[in-house]
Amino acid sequence: MRRISDDERRARLGRRHRLAPASAAPATPEGVVDVARSLVAFHATDPASVYLSARARLAGGGSPDDVSRALYDDRTLVRMLGMRRTMFVVPTTFVPVVQAGATDAIAERETRRLLKLLGEVGIPEPERWLADARAATLAALEARGEALAVELSADVPALRTRSTYAEGKPYGGEVTLTSQIMNGLGSSGAIVRGRPRGTWAGSQYRWAPTASWLGDTL
Repeated sequence: MRRISDDERRARLGRRHRLAPASAAPATPEGVVDVARSLVAFHATDPASVYLSARARLAGGGSPDDVSRALYDDRTLVRMLGMRRTMFVVPTTFVPVVQAGATDAIAERETRRLLKLLGEVGIPEPERWLADARAATLAALEARGEALAVELSADVPALRTRSTYAEGKPYGGEVTLTSQIMNGLGSSGAIVRGRPRGTWAGSQYRWAPTASWLGDTL
C-alpha cells in the first residue's frame, strides 16, 4: 500500500487550494470563482479577508475589482452564513448545498432564540409578531429593490423594537432588533447581502431579495 507523507499531503493541498504558483488562477472574475470552487468557500467574517484570500491565489495577485465584479456584477459569488454561523463567500452554484447543510439549521436556532427574546421583552404572541415583522421587512425591501438595514428600519417600525443584552454587565446595552430580523431573513434564504456601503472593505451591506439578486440561478 502506497503511503502519502505529510510533505506530499501539504504539497497536494497547496495545489488544490491554488497556493502553489503553478496552480494560480487567472486574475479575472472567472478566476476568482474558480478559486472559490477549489476552496469551497472564502472565509468572509472580515470583508477584506475575501480579497486577500483571492489575491494570494490569482496569477499576479489580481485586483479588488475582480472580486467585486464576481460578487456584485456577475453575481457568481454570494455571501451567506454557513458552518459555525460564520460568514462565507461561496460560488452561487454551491448556495443550495450550504443552505441545506448548515444555514437551515442556523435559521431554526436563530428563530428560536429571537422568539425567546421577544417573550422576554413583553411582545405578545411572539410567533405572529415575528412573522408579521419579517413579511413587512421583505415587502419594504422588494419595494426599494436594494436597501441598507437602517433604511428599512425607517419603513418598518418593528425593526426599531429595542431589547437589552447582558444587563448589568459593563459591555451590555440596548439595541434594536434590526440586525437579528435581517439576519433571520438572510439565513432563511429570503434575502442576500449585496454591495457594501462605501469601499470594498466596508462591513455594512445593502440587502436584496434573493429572487431579484440571483434570479432563478438556485
